[in-house]
Amino acid sequence: MSDRAGVVTTADGADLAWRQTGAGTRELLLIAGQGVSVTSWDPVLPALTAVGRVTVYDHRGIGGSTVGEATEWSTRSLARDAATVIEALDIAPAAVIGHSMGGRVAQWLAIDRPELVDRLVLVSTTGGDARGMRREDAATSALANGTGDVLAPYFFSDAYIADNPHAISLFTRRDAAIPVRRGHFQASSTHDAWDELARITAPTLVVHGADDRITPPENGRRVAASVPGATLVEVPGARHAPQLDTEAALAAIVDFVRG
Repeated sequence: MSDRAGVVTTADGADLAWRQTGAGTRELLLIAGQGVSVTSWDPVLPALTAVGRVTVYDHRGIGGSTVGEATEWSTRSLARDAATVIEALDIAPAAVIGHSMGGRVAQWLAIDRPELVDRLVLVSTTGGDARGMRREDAATSALANGTGDVLAPYFFSDAYIADNPHAISLFTRRDAAIPVRRGHFQASSTHDAWDELARITAPTLVVHGADDRITPPENGRRVAASVPGATLVEVPGARHAPQLDTEAALAAIVDFVRG
């Protein structure tokens, strides 16, 4: 489904693999979650390309992207990678949609580089684990070490898992070496932007599943309350990936991005 593809090189030498699809005046950048490749977005691309041109990219060390000389694994440094993609492809300002760790990265992008973000969608994310509502230990273990079969029930409803095996395989495939996955886990788990969320100026939509055990929904409520003017959509029955397995979440995202 890719119209264009290539790599963008960061200041420290990481090659970030990107794909673009769709057309139009609206630019969208999708930022994936922890240890997840661009294929995780494939099921929602038809809906999003109806809005404009969509750019996806692999975080450093994931899929087609290299690690570079990174010694710092943080959501803020990963946000600098996102900024590099936006500037290199000349897609600013973009509507930025971040899921899970990608939402944490998107927060810093909107805080540090507001000129690059014209709309912000934060899906299943938090301002930080240490001062947010903590997940249960079993969910943390699954996120850090779990196989696809272990992870899927945390992300998707039982019905979605049964009816969409290909989408599940795209989302849960492991496209990174263990040290990279540990680096991403460290970046995500040490994220803390609670005190900075009030600096976000882009119109913001917060989408959260009411049954999310990876990032409990109280975190989404607190994020929405912390970002000036943010809108919260909490989806009944949805788990950690509402943009994939609920029509209501995807429709809300599409309507918001379309403006």
